[in-house]
Amino acid sequence: MTATVRWLMAQRSLQLVLRGGAEGLDRVLDHAVTSELVDAARWLVGNEVVLTTGLRLPADADGRIRYLTSLHEVGIAALGFGVGLGHAQMPTELIDTADRLGLPLFEIPLPIPFAAITRAVFDQLAAQRSARLVAAGRAQPSMTRAAISGGADAVVHELADAVSSRVVLLDAMYAEVTASRRVDGDVERLRALVTRDPASAGAVRVDDDLTLTVSRIGTGTRTYGYLGVLGPSLDDVSRMLIGHAVSLMVIEYDKPRVVRRDTDGLQADALAAAMDGIVGVTGLRLLHRAADPDGRVRAVVFVFADADAAHRGALTLVDELEHRWRAVFVHRDGSEVIALLRGDDPTPVAAALLRVLGMRAPVRGGIGAPVDLAADGRPLPGAIGESVAQARLAARSATAGRMVDLAGAQSLLEVEPVRSILADTHLHRLAPVVAHDRDHGTDLHRSLLAFLEANGNWGVAAAALGVHRHTLRSRIERVAALLGTDLDDARARAELLLMMLGAET
Repeated sequence: MTATVRWLMAQRSLQLVLRGGAEGLDRVLDHAVTSELVDAARWLVGNEVVLTTGLRLPADADGRIRYLTSLHEVGIAALGFGVGLGHAQMPTELIDTADRLGLPLFEIPLPIPFAAITRAVFDQLAAQRSARLVAAGRAQPSMTRAAISGGADAVVHELADAVSSRVVLLDAMYAEVTASRRVDGDVERLRALVTRDPASAGAVRVDDDLTLTVSRIGTGTRTYGYLGVLGPSLDDVSRMLIGHAVSLMVIEYDKPRVVRRDTDGLQADALAAAMDGIVGVTGLRLLHRAADPDGRVRAVVFVFADADAAHRGALTLVDELEHRWRAVFVHRDGSEVIALLRGDDPTPVAAALLRVLGMRAPVRGGIGAPVDLAADGRPLPGAIGESVAQARLAARSATAGRMVDLAGAQSLLEVEPVRSILADTHLHRLAPVVAHDRDHGTDLHRSLLAFLEANGNWGVAAAALGVHRHTLRSRIERVAALLGTDLDDARARAELLLMMLGAET
């Protein structure tokens, strides 16, 4: 149990009586001191239980209020006031001030020695530390097993549980690799601290309840990434666990290259089998290395000019994924390279990989929708194949240097290659209308768009333009003549509308 003022008040043998400041009973205490100094706050650091008999307490009410306020401002946990020596009872101005400040103020009966209170506090703190050491002894093997079975992502989640904090892992370029739990602003705070001094580790208090600690992951002058911990102030046991996690990540990142290649080859085979709908228990366990916390993955397909370029691209992609602390599931199929990303990876992650590959050879890409690897603990054999099929379809509509996400697009008009084709088609197909407006000062193009958006409804389109129906009919007849098309045909109207909307976006 954490040592708080509430815990201290519950120790019946001490016979303590709360007189004020009940709102602060959950304040954490980590020390107990005795002081009769009026300016005791000058020598305190916070979280102490201060014990006094009030022998040197100011005689005036204002002085006593200033005394208690100064202790509150330095952050003490509570004030214990011994009665029967300097004061027969607790001064009322102290009680009123304690209630106003929310600072616990308790009465110590004359028979109770201050030493009994300090001993109780120290014994509880020692018990807490012993319990933390036992918990750390259990957490370290758990983190080691997590590193073996799940890599850096598993270590991050084990550490978060062990230190009761949020944990974020960044790569050497400050990009997020994984996080135990995502909270807006966490990554930005971590990056700000890292960029201030990339070569070292440090901590900065964000507010009263949150401390950010960052540790560099690397050996010598080589930096592999940064581990950020966000939560309450860390004790030495928590810092020991963070150090253990950092060591495990250094080993994970710096393990022999031959071991990496063997692992990558095994995972590539698991991906190829999953694409064919073959996913057993062992394969599922391997594939989960690439999954997000919800057990989802998504496929990304990179299309190169030929098989040789794809082979070189696959090697580059493996290196890039390793550099980003990602599980490497990469399979080459002719001129295509297929890889698995986490299900919660947004399209920009795939686009960033495409940019790296595009530095060496022309390449285009597509990304599939996130899919579950299993349901009720049983593998879903066709899930990865479905995501790969979607990614391949998206890649077909991509141009060189572009990553297309058809699954994430709310409309075809959001897909850049589609917009580009429609805009080019509009340029040629609607050229007579655009030229007529330019040469004669007419408004045929805008009138056509209003007519098409109204699905051929004359009244709605005329109202949108603010013209009479007969005026609109005359304009549309002129457009039909210029384009040589029948605007009573719904298909013709749909094609023209797509061209015009594509040119607008």
